[in-house]
Amino acid sequence: MRYYLYLFIAIPFISFSQIQVNEIFADNGACCLDDSLETEDFVEIINTGPAPVNIAGYFFGDGNGGSIIPSGYPELTTVSSGQVLLLWFDNDPEQGPLHIDAKLNNDGEVVLCLNEDGDTIINVSFPAQIEDVSYSAFPDGAPYSLGWDLTMCPTPGEFNEPCPLVEGCTSVNAYNYNQDATVDDGSCMFDDISGLIINEYSAANCNPDGSDCGDYEDWIELYNNSNNSIDLAGYFLSDKIDNITKWQFSSSTVIEPDSYLIVYASGLDPTLDISNTNTSFKLTQTKSSEYIVLTDSSEQIVDYKKIDRHQLTHSWGRNGESEWRVYESPTPGYNNTSSTGYNSYVPVPTFDVQSGFFNNSVDLSLSSNDSEVDIYYTLDGSFPDANSNYYTAPISINNTTVVRAVAISQNSNFLSSFSETNTYFINDNHSLYVVSIAGDEVDELINGDYGNRPIGSFEIFDQNGDLIDEAVGEFNKHGNDSWAYGQRGLDYITRDQYGYNYAINDKLFTIKNRDSFQRLILKAAANDNYPFTFGSPAHIRDSYCHSLSQVGDLRMDERSHESCILYVNGEYWGVYDVREKVDDLDFLEHYYDQGEGYVDFLKTWGNTWVEFGNNATNNEWDNLVDFITSNDMSDADNYDYVKSVYNTGSLIDYFILNSYVVAMDWLNWNTGWWRGRNPDGDKKKWRYILWDMDATFDHYVNYTGVPDTSSDADPCDPEELGDPGGQGHVPILNALFDNPDFEASYINRYADLSNTIFSCDFMISHLDSLITIIDPEMPRQIERWGGDYSEWQENVQELRDFILDRCSDEFVEGMEDCYDVEAVDLTVIIEGQGEVSINTIDIETLDSPWTGIYYSGLPVELEASSNSDELFNFYWEVIDGDVVLDDPTDPNLVFDINGPVTIVAYFDACASVPTTDIVGPTAVEGGSIWQYTFPSEFTNTSEWSVSGGEVLFTSSSENTIGIQWNYGTGEGQIVLTQFNTLGELECLFVNIVIEEVAPTSTTELDYTENLIVFPSPASTGLKIYTDAKVLQSISLFDMASKKVFSCVNADINTDGAFTIDVSSFNTGIYFLSVQTEIGVFVEKVSISR
Repeated sequence: MRYYLYLFIAIPFISFSQIQVNEIFADNGACCLDDSLETEDFVEIINTGPAPVNIAGYFFGDGNGGSIIPSGYPELTTVSSGQVLLLWFDNDPEQGPLHIDAKLNNDGEVVLCLNEDGDTIINVSFPAQIEDVSYSAFPDGAPYSLGWDLTMCPTPGEFNEPCPLVEGCTSVNAYNYNQDATVDDGSCMFDDISGLIINEYSAANCNPDGSDCGDYEDWIELYNNSNNSIDLAGYFLSDKIDNITKWQFSSSTVIEPDSYLIVYASGLDPTLDISNTNTSFKLTQTKSSEYIVLTDSSEQIVDYKKIDRHQLTHSWGRNGESEWRVYESPTPGYNNTSSTGYNSYVPVPTFDVQSGFFNNSVDLSLSSNDSEVDIYYTLDGSFPDANSNYYTAPISINNTTVVRAVAISQNSNFLSSFSETNTYFINDNHSLYVVSIAGDEVDELINGDYGNRPIGSFEIFDQNGDLIDEAVGEFNKHGNDSWAYGQRGLDYITRDQYGYNYAINDKLFTIKNRDSFQRLILKAAANDNYPFTFGSPAHIRDSYCHSLSQVGDLRMDERSHESCILYVNGEYWGVYDVREKVDDLDFLEHYYDQGEGYVDFLKTWGNTWVEFGNNATNNEWDNLVDFITSNDMSDADNYDYVKSVYNTGSLIDYFILNSYVVAMDWLNWNTGWWRGRNPDGDKKKWRYILWDMDATFDHYVNYTGVPDTSSDADPCDPEELGDPGGQGHVPILNALFDNPDFEASYINRYADLSNTIFSCDFMISHLDSLITIIDPEMPRQIERWGGDYSEWQENVQELRDFILDRCSDEFVEGMEDCYDVEAVDLTVIIEGQGEVSINTIDIETLDSPWTGIYYSGLPVELEASSNSDELFNFYWEVIDGDVVLDDPTDPNLVFDINGPVTIVAYFDACASVPTTDIVGPTAVEGGSIWQYTFPSEFTNTSEWSVSGGEVLFTSSSENTIGIQWNYGTGEGQIVLTQFNTLGELECLFVNIVIEEVAPTSTTELDYTENLIVFPSPASTGLKIYTDAKVLQSISLFDMASKKVFSCVNADINTDGAFTIDVSSFNTGIYFLSVQTEIGVFVEKVSISR
């Protein structure tokens, strides 16, 4: 295998820019740490132009995600001419302005950049990368088509360093060992090994019908074909050719001569359990970069095998001649010759028309490159075999059809191919995602026979009808009551063991950046299904509640959703949601780094069980419940302990949301809560998930027994429920109410949410946005399953009416009655550019003036912030209310609200005043360097800023700055902020006219009349070039006209230059005077140290 990286620019769509890509690093193993000490991918950019560029406002991403570089950080986001700047692609934009909300895929993808005008200035496509090897420009700034190469020395934030990458066989045990190779390319040959070898493996271990594969582990068979015992202590196994020491045999494990050892690739975390027969990795046969690598204790590769795909329950192994063969009947622990080995699988048939949407019938031709195969196909979604339709001529497809085909070899040394599945939609057009599933027993499952877990294909198409991805996986029942309906839900699991794909790979959910999903849910609104559910089903409640929680950033885990259309074996099955699965280790690992072995996960649905965890999980939860309900929670120490192990904010949000939407099927049903135990991961406190939210808004069955299911239900009703489900959630809540801080947090959070996502405007607009998505598809849903479109619309209106009644003044009165408080108005006005946080919500300048309802006698927390790290000239002012501010300039404000309050947050608060007191030229040339002085009596200067130029240096002792003015900007400005004699804050400013400099070619320079002086700014040596043979005198003066250097009759060096050592000079602007036989010349120079 060879690795190549090609980059291309989509010329018609790209504008020229001086900002270019200089290095790409998409597979960070242990190479490079970011400023949070994390190993992350990066993109390095370079400024190839003559002037500095501030990339604030530029968008950087990978096609699946990205972010705009925020303003307010010019010292971080400005790239000087000829310099480089590092962008971390780590999905962690909160870590700083140079952290991008995207991750690079080491299998290859696109890097994009759009400037402030929306022009695409970077569009770089790269395929798979090698771990800790970067792709870099040589020399720096070279175009993508010229000079780029792989380097084993990544240089994040620095100029690139060539470290040649030579691909070849790196194992000394291989007969084609290449001593010059630095990266193994998978070409090693181990045919005649004597000693320890990899003899057989299976990444398709499962029960024969393909169900419950999660209970089976992949395995690797090692064989000692020598006459001596071999102790594996210190040996390594890995699934990566570029990380050969991934897992180690930690203690003595002896393989006797002519004996076997089975090692299970179970993904066991060695920090949790040590095993010499369970590796820390799993085998993934459908990834192109997977190997099995055996390495000895001196880290020399002994043997390796690139993993080839194989079908369910099959294996690959060595035959008697040590040649690799595929086995239908694996022989782990035994000689492979006891089973029949086949050369390989024949290739899958080729379809000349790809799956998709068509306005007319399709004539489909099937073919194979192998002349010794017969092709069989089906049109009903079933898996083809030799009893299926024999292909002889093009297939005419006139209706939406799933075509599945397989090639069967006429040569007994080869096995039948994998199947190929394509769905052809004829005159079926949709505005949503479309999911097509197919399989022999899939239709039986979805028609109510949930006793099986069938294998089937899964294709998903976007709103434009383009195939997103496809796989083969396992289907099983999703739902309970809703399985009484004709339109049922399914769980889907992509199984790598089947040999087709390891996941559905793409960014499926608008609100999430995750781009790989092994498990998905196909849900048809469950007990809000229209038309099947009694009452007033709207086909939206569950997804609406989850979405509401997500957009409100509630402190829970929700099932992300996208509305879709489902087809089963080519038959239209109606309006569904494709949902992200929360009770899933892949979900917890991806978002929180809490994977297998590190999760305690409890679920209640009628009874309570441990979804993930161990025998102690239930006991530890019960002990926490006992502690909270048996101890005084008003005691600060007790409360602090509870908060250290239990996410009280998640508890608050869980109860508030379920209370507000009047959930009737929770606590004793549909309740899940979990914690992570990986100390390096996130979410290590118990927290809640959202489960089924269809029995809400006075719809369906009141399984929980809430006292009032109407829109008038009191917000404190859940506190009177006792203990539904017996897991202590309500008793915990009531015990914590004894703590005044918790009570204030609960009521204030209710107020925060009521003022934002629970407001009438937001709830109705968000509901309507989701209804608008499915509305065009509901007529066909009704045509398929019954009902009436106007009835469905009436049901949706009934839901709207409930929401409008719920968010009315009556709810505020309910809060007052429940918690013995009085509603008061809080108004926040923002002057300038900034943000104010009120308890747990954020108010921006565009929201100002903002008014919300809060409750008397409770502390309200306000915090002011801006885009920059520090607030600039900020203060509060109360213009209405009895709040007294101890320090109006403190951005953090806490006060008890007892009546209406109006408060103003002033950002960048100063009066703009033109001034002549800033000394320096007001008309300059682009690219020129000038020094400006502030009057020395202004000793209380708080801050200064410059636009239209780059600050080269500052001197606080002399109140001076040096500025290089930009080319082509036309104007600039210097602003000095200071308090005047009356204590009023002023912004003194002077405007600068920047004149364009006419370009001059080097051939036009008259060296007899000009000096050539560089570099400027200089840091160590200032070189002077002239055609004069003798420099009669050289002098250097600072801005105060003080002579700081002088030389008479200076001799010129052999290189034609005279050098002044400026390493000890202060940073600043200087004037250089040079006298020659021609005359005296004066040049302005800059020194920066």
